[in-house]
Amino acid sequence: MTAKDQRYVLLMAKRNRFKTLPVLHEEYNCGRKIKEQVCETVLRNSLAKNALNGRVAAKKPLLRSANIKKRLAFAKAHVDWSEKQWSRVLFTDESKFEFFGNKRRIYVRRFANERFKNYCLKPTVKHGGGSVMVWGGICVRGVTRLKLIVGKMDSSAYKTILQYNVLPDGVRLLGKGFILQQDNDPKHKEKRVMRYLTNKENDGTIKNMIWPPQSPDLNPIEQIWDHLDTSVRRICRLTSRNFFEQLQNCWHSISRKTLKKYVFSMRDRCLAVIAAKGGHTRF
Repeated sequence: MTAKDQRYVLLMAKRNRFKTLPVLHEEYNCGRKIKEQVCETVLRNSLAKNALNGRVAAKKPLLRSANIKKRLAFAKAHVDWSEKQWSRVLFTDESKFEFFGNKRRIYVRRFANERFKNYCLKPTVKHGGGSVMVWGGICVRGVTRLKLIVGKMDSSAYKTILQYNVLPDGVRLLGKGFILQQDNDPKHKEKRVMRYLTNKENDGTIKNMIWPPQSPDLNPIEQIWDHLDTSVRRICRLTSRNFFEQLQNCWHSISRKTLKKYVFSMRDRCLAVIAAKGGHTRF
């Protein structure tokens, strides 16, 4: 391929990053004489020469223009917050944990002919073998109680969590007037829930943080969930019966050092959103 041909292939691939190599191969050779056609290997090498390799696409929430503006506004408003200010925030979220499922890549040391040996396999079961949904909150001073969510998680159930978990644990950890962070899930924004939170804000119990939509990358608790999942998978005798109990043990064993590490990363998160002009970040 000439330099001009390589630039053309690169342009084809950049116009639509999701085109597969066979599709690019077919489009490139379409209408060309037999002697001018090339094989897929030549195309692959040409793209690799320009450092445009096939990789796994990152999954991120869909961002609309309004979401981008709100994310950027939040980042600019909070990028200069001090560690003392972030120390007053209780970050909250819900997360699902599967008994046997693990979507992360699992690595094993094996020889070439041992791929399907039992001692080199990671067993799986359909639908993860069951799961639990939990609610939790974190701050620099510790974690809230881990709440097991049984049945459907609607606005009524969430209001109960606010009454008996969020506010008592938030006041215990951070004192009255702590800042409550929650995402924009519809059940969090339901009228009865918002009325209750407004009343608690008016009496000085909490301060509600206005959180931008579609922004899990801004919430440090997302990394804490990953940390928790990794910790509980290290337990050898893990069964569906003791799963939540082990989750609780691992949850309460999270060190303050780890919590501070992620909570105090908020400045870097805000800077990353500003650099991305409200778009997605590496977090």
